[in-house]
Amino acid sequence: MTDASRTVVMTIDRIEDGYFILIPRDNPEDMIKLPRKYLGDFEEGDILEFSIRKDESATKEARNRASRLRERLVNR
Repeated sequence: MTDASRTVVMTIDRIEDGYFILIPRDNPEDMIKLPRKYLGDFEEGDILEFSIRKDESATKEARNRASRLRERLVNR
């Protein structure tokens, strides 16, 4: 398996009720609402760069656990 990752650049458009309203640079008609507690002390107009990476080993482990659980439930 390959490592899936992506970098996304977003601007904090505004802050509403404890949420950042983020506008992706590559698709400005979209908006993403993210709780302020996850990002910390930023303000409107700040440009943020998010690096998103799929954790291949944790994904595989979770799928294996789910598969084992299904097998136990089916073979009761």
